[in-house]
Amino acid sequence: MRISGSAILALAFGDREITCCLTDGKGSARVVRKIACFDAAGPLLDRPEMTGQALAQFLDQHQFNASRAIVGVPARWVIAQEKEIPPTDASAAISILRLQAERMSTGDAGGLVVDTAGDVPAGTTKVLLVGMLKRQVDKIHKLIESAKLQLVAICPTTLAASALLESDHVMLSLAHSGAEFVQWQGGAARTLRPLVSVEPQQVAIELKRILAMTGAAGQLRVCDGIDEIGKIGMNARSVSINELNARIDPAAMNGSAASLKSIDHLPAVALSLAGLDRARLPVNFIDSRLAPEKTRRFGRTAYLAMAAGVALIVGIISMVMTVHAREAEEVMLAQQIKKLVPDVKAAQARVDRFKFGRSYFENRGGNLDCVRQLALAFNYDEPIWATGITIRDHGEGALQGKSTDQRLILSLRDRLMNDKNFKGVQLLDLREAGGRGGEITYSISFVYGQTEVRK
Repeated sequence: MRISGSAILALAFGDREITCCLTDGKGSARVVRKIACFDAAGPLLDRPEMTGQALAQFLDQHQFNASRAIVGVPARWVIAQEKEIPPTDASAAISILRLQAERMSTGDAGGLVVDTAGDVPAGTTKVLLVGMLKRQVDKIHKLIESAKLQLVAICPTTLAASALLESDHVMLSLAHSGAEFVQWQGGAARTLRPLVSVEPQQVAIELKRILAMTGAAGQLRVCDGIDEIGKIGMNARSVSINELNARIDPAAMNGSAASLKSIDHLPAVALSLAGLDRARLPVNFIDSRLAPEKTRRFGRTAYLAMAAGVALIVGIISMVMTVHAREAEEVMLAQQIKKLVPDVKAAQARVDRFKFGRSYFENRGGNLDCVRQLALAFNYDEPIWATGITIRDHGEGALQGKSTDQRLILSLRDRLMNDKNFKGVQLLDLREAGGRGGEITYSISFVYGQTEVRK
C-alpha cells in the first residue's frame, strides 16, 4: 500500500531520544518540512504512556502536524537471522518461513513478531528473518497511541535507510545510539547487526574484519564517519540527502537545517521517505508477511451448501472410482514421495549444520572474549605481533610476542593497562631476540576480568 502525497512523521527511536522528521510530497517533490530531537526523561519504553504524552506536547510545540507515524528502532532491539529454504513457490516458501519464525520465538518471553526483509519471490533459497519482542512492539503501540498518532509501520531504522539505495552495497550507520551494519546482495537484505564499538576508528576495524569473514561484496556506504573509515584504507562513499531524491526545507529546525550533520538527520529522513513509499519498506512489524492467515467465517447457509456439495462429490467419486484409478494414484504418490526424499535430507542437513554452528555462539567460553580483547589492543598497521597466548583459571594469563620497536611494546602494555577488562598488567620480559632482524621479544602478564561461560 502506498501513502505518497500526504505528510508522514518518522520517529527514529534511540534509548532515551527520538529524532522526529516530517516529510511530504511525492516523486522528485518530496520535502523534509521539520526536524527535531525529543529527549525523554528516561528509557523510552519503561513508561510508554507517559513518554507518549510528553511526545505529543513536544510535537504540538514544534508544529509537527502529521497524524500518521512510522517508527524506526535500533538494530540491537531486533534479532536478524538469515535462513536457508529449499527452492519452491512463494506460497510454500512463506509457509516454511512461518515455521522458522516460530522456532525463533521459542524461549523468548512473550514471543517475537517476525517479518521477512523484503518480498519472497519463487525460487528463493536464502531469506533474512527479522524479529522483535512482541512486548516491545506492544509498548511502541501504547506510546504512539498516547501521542495521539496513527502507527503505520515499525522497522529497523538503518534497514529502512539502506533500502533506498540502489544496487548491492554495505551500509554503515554511526548513530548516537550505536553503530549498525547492513549488507544488501542480489537486491535483498542479507545481514543486519549492531557493532560492538561506537568509536569510528574501532568501528572501521571491526567492520573490515566482518567483511573479510563474511565475504560481503558491494560498495561501502557510510552515513557518518567517512573520514575515519578512509584512514584505514577502506574504499567508502558517504550517503547524502541528494541521492535519496528529497530536499530539506530551509525552515526546518527554525532555519538551522543547513548546519545539521548526517548523523543527526539522515536515518530519520530516510525513514520518513520509506513511510511515503511503503512498497520499498523491507520490514514492517505491524503488517508482517509471516502473520498467520486470517480464518474466514461462513454463515449457516454457506456451511449447508458446502456440506451438500461435498456429499454430492463423494457420491459421484464412489460410483466412478475403479481399482485401476486407485493403483495409478498409488504409483503417482510413491513417485512424488521418492522425489521429495533428497530435498528432505538436504533440508535436515542444513538444520543440523545450523544447530551445530549455533552451539559455538551459545556455549563458548570466556577465553575467546579474552583473546578478542587482546587482539583489539593491537593497532592495525604497527610492526608488533603475538607469538603465544596463555590463559589459565580465574583469567590469569600471559601474552608473548615480538616487535621491531621497543616503544610499540610499551604502548601495547599501556593500552592493556587502560582496558577495564584487564587487571594486574605487567611487563615480565623485554629483550632482543638476536639475529639480523633486530627483533625484540616481550612477555606481558595479565588477569582478565570476564571469564564467565556464556549461556
